[in-house]
Amino acid sequence: MNRIFNQLLNVKDTVVETARIADSPQRPTPVLEIRVRPRNGMLRCSRCGRRRRGCDQGGGVRRWRHQDFGCRRVELVAVMPRVDCPECGVVVAQVPWAEPGSRFTRDFETECAWLMTVADQKTVSGFLHVAWGAAGDIAHRVAERLRAGMPSPFDGLTAIGVDGTSCRKGRTYLTVVVDHERHRVIRAHDGYGKDVFGLFFKALTPRQRASSSAAAVRGRSGSGFSTR
Repeated sequence: MNRIFNQLLNVKDTVVETARIADSPQRPTPVLEIRVRPRNGMLRCSRCGRRRRGCDQGGGVRRWRHQDFGCRRVELVAVMPRVDCPECGVVVAQVPWAEPGSRFTRDFETECAWLMTVADQKTVSGFLHVAWGAAGDIAHRVAERLRAGMPSPFDGLTAIGVDGTSCRKGRTYLTVVVDHERHRVIRAHDGYGKDVFGLFFKALTPRQRASSSAAAVRGRSGSGFSTR
C-alpha cells in the first residue's frame, strides 16, 4: 500500500507510513490523512538547504494540503524534526514535499498557479477551497520557483531590438526590448528615450553588456531603424 501511495503522491525522498480516512465534527467532509516522513539521511536546513544532522522531533505534527484524490481532500501529516545547522542554528528541517513556511505541497501549489492562468483569483480560491489571499501567495511562490530555475533572459544577447510605442492618444509610452536571435521580448518599461533605454543596460552585468554587439533602435514615431 505504501508503494502505491508513494506513486500517487509523486513526492521524492518521502516515506509513506500510514493512510486513513479522518472524520471529525470540525471537518465538513472526511479527509484522507497520509502520514509521511523524509527518507533517512535527507534532513536539510530549511534556511540554507544543506544536509544537517537531526537535533530533535521538534514542536509536534504539521499538515499540508495536497492535490485531491478524486472527490477526497488529501492532507499530508508529519512530525517536524529540527536540525542543528552550524550556520543557521537549531531550525525546523526542510521537507521534500513543500516550501518552508507553506501549508501546501508543491504539487498543490503548481495546480493552483496553473488554474490562475485560466481563471481569476476568486474563482480559483473557491474551486480549491482556499482563502483568496492564500491563492495569491501560492501564485507568487510558484513564480519565484520558476524564475529561480530559469536562465536569465539577458544571458547570451548578441542582437537586440528596441522600439517605442504609445497608446491612449499618445499619452502613454512604452519601450520594448527584444532578443532578435531568440525572437522574444526580454524587457518592457514605461516611458521612452535614452534614459529609459539606459535603465535596460544598467540591469545588465558587464559580461552581458559585452556580449551584445548590435542593436536595432526604432523611435516612437515608427520611422526607420538605426544600428549601432
